Amino acid sequence: MAVIDTYELSDRYRLDDGRVFLSGSQALARLPYEQLRADRRAGLRTAAYVTGYPGSPLANYDRDVAAAAKLAEADGLRLVFQPGMNEELAATAVMGSQLAVTLDTCRYDGVLGIWYGKAPGLDRASDALRHATFAGTSPMGGAVALVGDDPNAKSSTLPSSSGATLVDLNMPIVYPGDVQEAIDLGRHAVAMSRASGLWVSIKVVEAVADGTGSVEVQHDRITPIVPTLEIDGRIWTPQPSGRTLTPYTLDMEREFHEVRLRVAREYATVNRLNTIPVRGPHDWVGIVATGLTYRETIEALRMLGFHTDDDLRAAGIRLFKLAVPVPLGIAQVREFADGLAEVIVIEEKTQNLEWLVKDALFGRADHPVVVGKRNPDETTLFPFTGTLEADTIAPRLRTRLSARLAERMAPPPPAPRQLIPLSVTRTPTAG
Repeated sequence: MAVIDTYELSDRYRLDDGRVFLSGSQALARLPYEQLRADRRAGLRTAAYVTGYPGSPLANYDRDVAAAAKLAEADGLRLVFQPGMNEELAATAVMGSQLAVTLDTCRYDGVLGIWYGKAPGLDRASDALRHATFAGTSPMGGAVALVGDDPNAKSSTLPSSSGATLVDLNMPIVYPGDVQEAIDLGRHAVAMSRASGLWVSIKVVEAVADGTGSVEVQHDRITPIVPTLEIDGRIWTPQPSGRTLTPYTLDMEREFHEVRLRVAREYATVNRLNTIPVRGPHDWVGIVATGLTYRETIEALRMLGFHTDDDLRAAGIRLFKLAVPVPLGIAQVREFADGLAEVIVIEEKTQNLEWLVKDALFGRADHPVVVGKRNPDETTLFPFTGTLEADTIAPRLRTRLSARLAERMAPPPPAPRQLIPLSVTRTPTAG
């Protein structure tokens, strides 16, 4: 790691080797600027275009990316930030950034397009985004959708979770759990989009967007492995197209399922974005989680007395950490579940990941019991509401693990004390 004698606030965006201090929002604002520098080192002449509509937890993203754009301009890089009049017009503009390379007048090898908005904005822009995902992305450009989720409705009229909508839009989902992952997974999202021709979404929750920390940055920290797919004797590369009319759209739909999603799934596999960080020879239960929920799950396990990886192995607990829950590699799910009696899926809101895990294991003679939102007896295990934090996860994990691990787990915390209600009547008296 390089040692520097001075540190300037602009280093959070400019520094390529060392440590920087920044928020999750600033990390995502750094993304297009960092990608342009990486492209320049690779001999590519690219540009970046960022547009969207602000809203918590991405309320400050426009301010942060505007600062990065000014620095990029000073470095001779083309990073354009244009606030959107609304979410759907912004999505259509990013769609245009991918189609630019189909024009003879295009001055760049590709244009990286970034759309941002909170979950209600995703709902509003879904038609424009659906057309944009069908149109596809350019192999030297790529399109990334930053989706701000507000599961506790801190600044929204309704609690939100965008997973089901993104699945329906055929967008892979990348879910960082902290600021470091926001930087690293952001670069992978761009590379995945370029390789697959898909828009790639990044799920951003408040704890990541507003969280801060010192993170490692190196110019070669992220070196994507790009999978290749041969079709009819030729290496397939994405070709964006604005012909969003039948019969062309039927061919696009077929390509989604037979080619694009396949490449995205392979990208996550070869770059080891989904990992099994803890496993042992006598595992009987596996726990699956993604993004911030994975970190809360680790804290919950510590609360139960499993402080180290060796503690987990001794207890027979296997972990599956997903940075890209969608699309999910079936082979990797089966590898994770091999030999287990039970799999516990921990996710907030709807059971998107739980259904994917069950689908991957369905029909196998030795498949484990899979639980998530409900126990096998249909009683509620993990709630459908709010955010899943360690305090919520720990007692529910205890109920599933106690039959075999009661003697290994820390005792449950004492019940919270309840204040005795007081009823005091003061009788007024004459002075």
